[in-house]
Amino acid sequence: MRKPKKEKKLLRFSTNKNVKPLNRFTPKTGSKKEKTKKKTEELWDKILRHRTDIMIRVGIVIVVLLLATGFFYFRYLNKEYTQVSVVKSESLVVTMGSEVMRFGNYLLIYSNDGMKCVNEKGQVVWNETFQMQNPMIDISGDVVGIADYNGSIIYMMNKSGKMGTINTGMPIRKFCVSNKGLAIAILDDSEITPIHIYDTAGETIAYFSTSMRNSGYPIDIAITQSGYVVAVSYLYVDNASYKTDVAFYNFGDVGQNQTDNLVSGYTYSNAIVPEVKFIDNANAVAVADNRLMFYSGDQKPVSNGEVLVENEISAVYYGDQYVALVFNNTGDEERYKVNIYDRNGKMKDSISFNMSYEDILLTGNQVVVYSSDECLVHVIGGMDKYNGPLEGGVLAMLPTNINYRYVLVTRDSLQTVELK
Repeated sequence: MRKPKKEKKLLRFSTNKNVKPLNRFTPKTGSKKEKTKKKTEELWDKILRHRTDIMIRVGIVIVVLLLATGFFYFRYLNKEYTQVSVVKSESLVVTMGSEVMRFGNYLLIYSNDGMKCVNEKGQVVWNETFQMQNPMIDISGDVVGIADYNGSIIYMMNKSGKMGTINTGMPIRKFCVSNKGLAIAILDDSEITPIHIYDTAGETIAYFSTSMRNSGYPIDIAITQSGYVVAVSYLYVDNASYKTDVAFYNFGDVGQNQTDNLVSGYTYSNAIVPEVKFIDNANAVAVADNRLMFYSGDQKPVSNGEVLVENEISAVYYGDQYVALVFNNTGDEERYKVNIYDRNGKMKDSISFNMSYEDILLTGNQVVVYSSDECLVHVIGGMDKYNGPLEGGVLAMLPTNINYRYVLVTRDSLQTVELK
């Protein structure tokens, strides 16, 4: 018996519009590596934008700070002070007839009877007694020497006390000291004029002699802080003519092969040079009656320039960087005129004033002119910072390490003051 045939079913496509067609599979075109690269680039882009924002903000802050700093610095440079305020005061006794000198951050008070060293609190550090008629004093760094004109003893001191006593055995005409503890002295010995260099033990470590007939009379001497180089000003007079020789001697290794240790020298006809001084180990100044001479070199000083002057020099003051010449300002409203030069002989400033001054200080970029009851503080190349009264009968005015702060010495006090 035959099985019945199965009926074939035909597939029909639906015409129903609500039936959605099947989505075909579309393979991805990007690999995993490319995706990572893209994400990395996006991350770096964000980092760069963030860094740029930070740099812009920092730049803005820096510009604002620079503008603010410039504004306040401009105000500081152009600020004028109108009063002197006492910060602190210490008791001090300065007897009549005593002189006061700055000794670093200490104070020297000396007279014909002795000398004492006083610290910033008014306390006596050391006291040395002697008897002198015309005491001469010289300071170099932390060393001070004192001797009597025509005497034969030089007392050598530092901030701790006595270093030694030098007995020259001959009258002392002039002397100076070095920071190394050496002293050089012009002595008197009838027909010749000896010049000796001593150590603190009183031993002669070098000497030479001169006579008026040969090289002239030594009217001034100077020695570097190192003690190796010496400057001597010789005045030579021949009938109606005269001249001055400024000679430099080196007593170190460099000068050993030179005749009489003479390493350089300059002659100035029709000029008297009463003052020579080393500003530091490599710079020296000589002052004549008609010019100012500058020298440079720590072994063999050479001429570094001259400044000719027409008016008579009234006084000369020295600082670490500048030299000041004081002139009587005749025919003008102001009584005095001060020209300020750097170590190369270039004039950096000029000021005038009427004050009957006691002293002039060159400290940093300031020139300070003071008397017992008034003061002028001027910035070199700038403006007057203070021009007004001082109180208490000032004997000496000393600078400090703080700008516009000073120490005033009176008969009974040591005052630290500042400008306001």
